[in-house]
Amino acid sequence: MSLLLETIRLDNGVPSLLALHQERVDRSLRDLFGHAGILNLKNFINPPDELRKGTVKCRILYGKYVEKVEYSVYHINPVKSLQMVEADTIIYDYKYADRTCLEFLHGLRGDCDDVLIIKNGLVTDTTYANVAFYDGSCWVTPEKPLLEGVRRRSYIERGIIYTSRITVGDLKFFSELRLMNAMISLEESPSIPVSCILPIPVKRN
Repeated sequence: MSLLLETIRLDNGVPSLLALHQERVDRSLRDLFGHAGILNLKNFINPPDELRKGTVKCRILYGKYVEKVEYSVYHINPVKSLQMVEADTIIYDYKYADRTCLEFLHGLRGDCDDVLIIKNGLVTDTTYANVAFYDGSCWVTPEKPLLEGVRRRSYIERGIIYTSRITVGDLKFFSELRLMNAMISLEESPSIPVSCILPIPVKRN
């Protein structure tokens, strides 16, 4: 079984959304290994002094036990365009370190910065972030993402975004898209006009 991964944002050494990260780790360990509550994330977060300022990415690789903890300075990679791709059989319910399936889809982006994954006609995620669409009055996120991110959950619980079934045909009702994950807040994410989401390529015989 592939190792699992938890990516945690540190702002001046302080972890963000730690309680939600912990819940996801507990759920993954319970579902995949039959037990939970044995891995306390805060015991493994101890960045070096030179990485206690600014925004830092903390990557915790684990199975039944923590295998590795890594730190790196974080900068948002600008995403200005997305290529829609179909992936009806993809499953990424748990945050596995092995991202082969997602990397394959990322390779189909063409001249775009990333892909917007369509599963059985429904909009899900990009390869590394949940998405939210603006309809002129509120932010809406797909009700069935590939992976339920901690920041997405935080926004839903606070009533900042709402969930809905979003088909490819529904995209015309939105003006912009923003990305969100453990490292990127909705407010920090660059705005991507829906017009910069390219349609699914036509298959040629």
